[in-house]
Amino acid sequence: MGGNSLLYVGLAAAANVVGGFVFLLKRNWSHRGLHALMALSAGLLLAIAILDFVPESLEHNSFSPIFILIGIIGMYLFQHFVAGHFHFGEEAHVPKHRKSTVVGTIAGMLIHTFFDGFSIAASFTVDFRVGITVFISIFLHKIPDGITISSIIYVFTRNRNKALHAALLLGVSTVAGAIIATLLSNYFVPSEQIVAVAIAFSAGIFIYVALTDLLPAVNATGDRLASSFFFVGVSLYFLLSWVIQSLTPALH
Repeated sequence: MGGNSLLYVGLAAAANVVGGFVFLLKRNWSHRGLHALMALSAGLLLAIAILDFVPESLEHNSFSPIFILIGIIGMYLFQHFVAGHFHFGEEAHVPKHRKSTVVGTIAGMLIHTFFDGFSIAASFTVDFRVGITVFISIFLHKIPDGITISSIIYVFTRNRNKALHAALLLGVSTVAGAIIATLLSNYFVPSEQIVAVAIAFSAGIFIYVALTDLLPAVNATGDRLASSFFFVGVSLYFLLSWVIQSLTPALH
């Protein structure tokens, strides 16, 4: 991995971890606060899926909507037939449908962040300017990714360490993708169509988790204040995107 790509991959991975720390700045969360986090996470997941994943996948593969649907169907089957076999430790008595939310979200995030790192490293082998462009487009959603994964893990396990470890795992996945891209650069590089399929599949997972697990649980509380944080999550995505775009000249 070249010096330039290593630096930018490291920054992208660190942004995931920063997102996790941002979430953990608050020491204690009330029941209303946890429901608000679920609503915020749903807003972030939908914003990332619809505004990042779907356009990106469609740009490179016209059959992407099929794989979005496969992601949704896959999560449905996983929730009803597989999730019950996963264990989170004696301290975390997580209901079956919540296990699927946790595992499904982590799986979707890991697939996505792996290809984040892969794309950054691969683009720098083409041209420095191309690498910078790809880095900026990926960096836009890395902090929201970290916030989202940490909040979901904390809500369903009530374990701060696991929440932070989840964000760290996304950073590790980003670096792993870059390393694989570097090792394969002289032999085989997955086509943009293959990457688009993976991103579309992750979009389906995120849409399913947001609309069938997170938002219904929040709506069931009847707490309008907590429910309103859905809009905060969507707005946070736009805010972070605007901040990073404002810093674009400095990143060059």
